[in-house]
Amino acid sequence: MSLSPKELVDEAIKRGKVKANYSFITIATLGMMAGVFIALAGVAMIRTMGTMPASWGTMTNLMGALMFPFGLICLLLVGGELVTGNMFVVTMALYAKEISVKQWARNLFLVTVFNFVGAVGVAIFFGYYSKTLDGHFLERTIAVAQGRIADAPLQAFLSGIACNILVCTGVYMNMASKDFIGKIVGTFLPVAGFVIAGYQHVVANMFLIMAGILAGGVTWGAFLNNLLFVWLGNLVGGGLLLGGLYFLAFKVGMKEVASETSHDQVLASSNETYPNLSEPFSESPNQ
Repeated sequence: MSLSPKELVDEAIKRGKVKANYSFITIATLGMMAGVFIALAGVAMIRTMGTMPASWGTMTNLMGALMFPFGLICLLLVGGELVTGNMFVVTMALYAKEISVKQWARNLFLVTVFNFVGAVGVAIFFGYYSKTLDGHFLERTIAVAQGRIADAPLQAFLSGIACNILVCTGVYMNMASKDFIGKIVGTFLPVAGFVIAGYQHVVANMFLIMAGILAGGVTWGAFLNNLLFVWLGNLVGGGLLLGGLYFLAFKVGMKEVASETSHDQVLASSNETYPNLSEPFSESPNQ
């Protein structure tokens, strides 16, 4: 069983409204947990790719991509507030006028902050101090982090757009399914796709680039510059393109069709009640 595309839009709006009304402590807790899950998936990805030879080429990226999706799967199944997903559903609620611009901005700002706290916390404590990313994995950590900041601002922005189209599609497909396995498979495929393509995800970058800073291969300036343009790209991809276009198709377009259909039905009903109204008026020959 799964929701239809039209039902999915209504479900996204409903969830976005609920998220926008969360208390501060709920946003803080779930935001940190989402950052933790995404960052732990980043640790697993680096460890998977860590000792693979350069000659493996794309196969190395594929193996890392098979590991990374579990972070999003975990937070969607057990609870977590991820800013990239909220860029989609909370923005849908804004389009539907179920929340205010202030509520929308509050949610995205706070979730971003606490995603950062969770992701950076993992990089510091479970990557650096735990020595999990040391030794054979140090070189891979630096290489991955430098790969994230290698894009110019426009490239990072466009990469962020493509990334969040895929990530939010994973969120959407998770929402569509009503069974455990369906939710896992629906989330896994688009997320693995964005990792293989090398697109940029702002919360993943919070961990990956911070890990690179701690390893001595990246600067803070490059880190903050990357996060800004990737965040904006993620917003456009999830909120403006995916969210906006589906809202346009199923809420605006179908509302117009329904309105036209209702108007036609009223006219038809009127003609059945007063059939002569549809005929030209003519005077009686007896007048």
